[in-house]
Amino acid sequence: MNLIDAIQTYNRSGQAAIELHERADGSVLARLPRLQRDIVVHGDDAPSAQDLAALCEEAQLAIAPGMALLEAALAVIGSLARGTADEPG
Repeated sequence: MNLIDAIQTYNRSGQAAIELHERADGSVLARLPRLQRDIVVHGDDAPSAQDLAALCEEAQLAIAPGMALLEAALAVIGSLARGTADEPG
């Protein structure tokens, strides 16, 4: 999957959308909503390392709340499995 397809799939997930804008030269910019930054995701040259790092940071910020919830739920499951769980909640 290329970056544009991945961003469009991400946008359909219900997260804050990453807006894609095509420039006159055919390159495509992505507006990262959490970082409030534009990056190049398609063009004559490959995306820069800095742009890819920003895209990774945006993704990390997007998944952080869900990962915290997942970790908490897994901890409770582990406690239940060991029989050491406190009251849920």
